[in-house]
Amino acid sequence: MNSRRVFRLGGVALAGLGLAWACGFDNTLREYLSARFWLPFAKRSWSFAKPHIRRTSAAYAGMTAAAGDKPLDKLRAAYQQIAQVETEAFDEGPLRQALAGAKGDRSLTAREREEVNLIDAKIDMRAGTSEEPERLESAKKKLEAFLRTARTPEFLSEARGWLARVHYLLGEQAAAGKIYLDELNRVGSNLTQETLLNSLQMVYGYDGGPQLLAHLDEYFDTPEHAAFAITLATNPHWYRDAWTPEPPDRAAQAYARIRGLLEKHAELLQSNTGANALALLTMRTALRMGDLPEARKIAETVPADAAVRSEPDFHWMSASAYFLSREYASAEAPLLALFRSPKSSNDQKAAAAYGLCGVYQKTGNVMEQLRYALWLHTAVRKNGMYLSYSGDITDYTLYWNSSGWDLGWLLEAEVPLETLQTFVEQNPGVDDLRVVQYALAVRLTREERYDEAAELYDSIHAIVRGPRTHRLAALYRETKRDDLSDAQRLEARYRMAEFLSANPDRIYFNDNLWHGFQSYAFQGDTDSRLTRAEREAQIERERKLQDDQEELWRAYLMLRDAVRDARKTDLGRRAAALGVSCLRQISSRFGREEDIRRGEVELSAWLRR
Repeated sequence: MNSRRVFRLGGVALAGLGLAWACGFDNTLREYLSARFWLPFAKRSWSFAKPHIRRTSAAYAGMTAAAGDKPLDKLRAAYQQIAQVETEAFDEGPLRQALAGAKGDRSLTAREREEVNLIDAKIDMRAGTSEEPERLESAKKKLEAFLRTARTPEFLSEARGWLARVHYLLGEQAAAGKIYLDELNRVGSNLTQETLLNSLQMVYGYDGGPQLLAHLDEYFDTPEHAAFAITLATNPHWYRDAWTPEPPDRAAQAYARIRGLLEKHAELLQSNTGANALALLTMRTALRMGDLPEARKIAETVPADAAVRSEPDFHWMSASAYFLSREYASAEAPLLALFRSPKSSNDQKAAAAYGLCGVYQKTGNVMEQLRYALWLHTAVRKNGMYLSYSGDITDYTLYWNSSGWDLGWLLEAEVPLETLQTFVEQNPGVDDLRVVQYALAVRLTREERYDEAAELYDSIHAIVRGPRTHRLAALYRETKRDDLSDAQRLEARYRMAEFLSANPDRIYFNDNLWHGFQSYAFQGDTDSRLTRAEREAQIERERKLQDDQEELWRAYLMLRDAVRDARKTDLGRRAAALGVSCLRQISSRFGREEDIRRGEVELSAWLRR
């Protein structure tokens, strides 16, 4: 990598660091080799919302327009004043007086009387605090009594919501969460989905915290509650500072407890939906805690016609169990099913595509690996699927390589040149095929097949690279002419080397792939996830790529040979001087420091002589 590339990279790197602070720098490469990639999909409150639930939209108790002079109108007006303030401190005197007046009005209908009683409970709730819970306890009793006797659907729904709020303020997570969860999917609920999802997120956060684990048994009253609790409790964790999972002892304790509860309450999950939940929850728990045999056992014993087999989570966890067990070929089918499933989200399809890249990398199917890496590149670009977290990445549990480095390595070094040509020929209509064609043209130039490369550049309208490569092809042909004298042939080689030295990063370097961050992708000697054979092969590929793509190095090699052949002539002196200039421009990131030093010493000494 030459000095001009380093200079340009400086600006790009600074911009990249700014981006890293804003939305995280994605430097993933071969992420499918990391166990964390195969963790179960994380779930949030919205994961439990059923589609197309019909809801009601009616005014809450006390919030109907109060324009009259009846006791209920006065109560509504008084309540609306405190409902608009953010602080819980308010003058209860006038409000209690209005409440007493409304309760004493014998002309109220049954519905209006229910409204008054609900307002009574809401006043206590607003007056209470977690530091002084007596009023909250009073509100809880009144709301529970109201729910036993009231008949108005919208008031019942509202009362359940306020009761959940009281439970939350009293620190009763399980009681609050179960009400919110039930109301989320209740037909006719008067609470909006957004309100309920925000409430669930407020109560549980990402995984429910220690309180959820401490009260886990309280959720085994319905299949839905159990599934919710176990799913949140097994949300995967990894930590940005060390990139490691949570402490093993804590994970083991949680696993033992969850597994025990699942076994104890297996009968709760025997319905059709319950059986699905039981299979998914048990697989999720086993996989989450690293019990691969258990996860595989569950996956293999689920009947072929079971509805759960069509679930994206089932496909993903089945593939995870196989891949982490190093049965890579067996992971292909569930990943393909996940990728093709109409139930899969864009994120899940992307995870499946990246998982397939891992499967095909391990099984040596580079053609299919390239196909899914290219699909992922297109999906990320079209759908804007870039990392957008800020700060901690703990909650981000769907991974794919938006950096594009995996595709870059495939196109640059891992896919044989003949396979690239075959892919282009067999997939004329695939999205973003130009990326492959451009890479193929770059690879052809490195093989000194300049005419083929130039024609390919022309066909994809590479209006800068095309003419430049035509010029290089003409220079190269001159060096191969049989009718030239030795001196003329040396001059032709010098002109070609001079052209290369004047075009660093513009001939052999693939500027369409790396965008200034290629050196970060040279990880072969430090990537502990690779086997010994894989690491050695990767180190060799990296060294070859560094050599093949560096125009200044290749120009130096031509000039060195020209100096040796031209000897003490004007051409020899020009070649030596240009060779020294090339070596001094090569960035230290290129490596070969000793070779560069020796070359500079040799040419400089020759010039002095």
